[in-house]
Amino acid sequence: MNHKKFMQVWSLAVGSMDACTGLLLIFAPVMVLQLMRVPPVDQSSLVFLSWMGVFIGSVGLSYGLVFRGNREAETVWIFTAIVRVMVAVFLILKISTGVLPIAWSLVAATDGLVAFTQFLILRAGWWKGGAE
Repeated sequence: MNHKKFMQVWSLAVGSMDACTGLLLIFAPVMVLQLMRVPPVDQSSLVFLSWMGVFIGSVGLSYGLVFRGNREAETVWIFTAIVRVMVAVFLILKISTGVLPIAWSLVAATDGLVAFTQFLILRAGWWKGGAE
């Protein structure tokens, strides 16, 4: 598989993961927390989880722009990697201070890994046709 094909498959997989998670958070936030083994939250907090779902789903759908061209794809990868780093750092801080349960570390690790991978590929210049 060449680099461009790999990056498109990666974008489809990661984007689908976020889009699906976002939809589930919008329509079934309690189920998502149960799947993550996160302790239940107050009923009034569920609207904020659904609101987070809108954001997460939008980030996921943004990966669809990689199919418009390399310039758009590179921009999407830069933006989503920055967002993922910020989410990972926020979660690590909140987990380490006891504000959020350790179950959220899976999200931090996933976002951190995806961001790291995307930054490595961006640095290698694959979207610019480098290191074919």
